[in-house]
Amino acid sequence: MSIAIRDFQADDAAGVSALFRAIYGEHYVYPDVYLPSMIRRHNAAGRWHSAVAVSGGRVLGHAALWRDPHCPGSAELALNVVHPDARGQGLATALGRHLRAQGVALGLSMLTIKQVSSHGQSQRLAKTLGFHTTGLLLDYVASPFGQPQPESIVLGCLPLQSRPIPALNWPAAWREWLTPLTRAFGSVPPPAQGPAGGLSIASHGRRLDVGLEDVSGGRLREVAALPAGRLVYVRLALGPDAPRAADALQQAGFVCGGLVPGPEGSWQALLLRGHGRQELALSCPLANRLHQLSRQVAAAVAA
Repeated sequence: MSIAIRDFQADDAAGVSALFRAIYGEHYVYPDVYLPSMIRRHNAAGRWHSAVAVSGGRVLGHAALWRDPHCPGSAELALNVVHPDARGQGLATALGRHLRAQGVALGLSMLTIKQVSSHGQSQRLAKTLGFHTTGLLLDYVASPFGQPQPESIVLGCLPLQSRPIPALNWPAAWREWLTPLTRAFGSVPPPAQGPAGGLSIASHGRRLDVGLEDVSGGRLREVAALPAGRLVYVRLALGPDAPRAADALQQAGFVCGGLVPGPEGSWQALLLRGHGRQELALSCPLANRLHQLSRQVAAAVAA
């Protein structure tokens, strides 16, 4: 069977939608994939840059670069799916490499990938494509497999341009997992002062996403007092006071989730609270270490 890897064409939309329905039934997280017209619209607008694996006019695989207008220099490698009839032929890897080359051509500085923790194949794909694990997003999304428990996500990052990490005075437990990241991404001296900003918040179902640049005591107390029944993700700007702020948030029950890309080539520390305590099937040592740290901090706070 001859299979071609190529850029998406408008006539592929119905086949892409049928592929997602064949694999995930009605449980896929992003409902746009069930509407061929939305698939065409996203690609026409440049929000998605899709690639497909096609044989005899049949769509057997799909992946896309998902552009976020708030992060114009980066894209997420997402919407990866291969039909069971075509698995074992390296299609997911071929689609990923095709889109990585497209990311370079688009002048992007970073690609990210969200790997479902219960799906070992996605974790192996990210490693094969050269992504480095930077974060663990606990209870991040509803299960795409119809399970009642939310799925945790392993965040991988692949720099297409230089993206060094500020060298801050983190505690020993943080330095343990940060060391391989600074080897992979490089490091720069810490900034003389933190970014000029404040506080932002957005709601995504049960999850609250908080952006924190002002790390004064008053701001930290406000964040610590957010409703205990919500899953709270705090993206902490890496200014000179970030280690102190992270420690204060950990005292309030937050756990370390690693690093996530920030705006304008920056990095942010991720801290979270309100997640479950289930065991995760993680193949990456760094993700496993972050999971262990989260359990240790949660146990210490509960004691």
